[in-house]
Amino acid sequence: GKIMISGVNTRVLLVGLVTMLICTSTSVSHAEENISLMKTLAEWQYPDSEFNGATMSDGGNPTLRSIKCTAVLTTTDPVSEVVEFYTKSLDLSPATKSATPDDKLTPARARSVIVQDDSKDRPVAIHVIVVNQEKTSTTLVISRSATETETHIAWSHYIRL
Repeated sequence: GKIMISGVNTRVLLVGLVTMLICTSTSVSHAEENISLMKTLAEWQYPDSEFNGATMSDGGNPTLRSIKCTAVLTTTDPVSEVVEFYTKSLDLSPATKSATPDDKLTPARARSVIVQDDSKDRPVAIHVIVVNQEKTSTTLVISRSATETETHIAWSHYIRL
C-alpha cells in the first residue's frame, strides 16, 4: 500500500514538474521569438561595416530570463571615426530641457554610458563603450593595431526579459 501511494505521489509530482517546465519553456520561447539578433544588431551596426558572424543565446542565468547577443563587425574607417560615430549617436550630453513647466534639466535617458580609451603608449588602439539601461547592457570594444587595415567592433548585448 505505501509503495503504491509513494509511486502515485511520485508520478503526480513528476507530471506537475514536467507541466511546469513545458509552460516555462513555452513562455520563454514566446518572449525570445520577438527578439531578432539582426534587428537588435542593426541598432548598433556601424555604417557600411562588414559582418563577421554573430551569436544569440540564453543569458546564462537559470534564475533570470535573459538573452545575450554577440557580433564582430569590421570597417576600413579609422578608430577615431568609429568612436566619434558611436559617441555622437549616443548623445552623451548630460541633460536636456524637459517639457515640465518649471523648465528643470533632466537626464536625456535613464541610462549610464561609460567611454574608456586604453590606447595611450600602445601599438593598438582600444576603446570601450558600455551602455547600461534598465533591461539591457551593451558593450562595444573598438580596436585596431598599428599593422591592421581594419577596425574591429566587438559588440555584446544583454537583454533581461
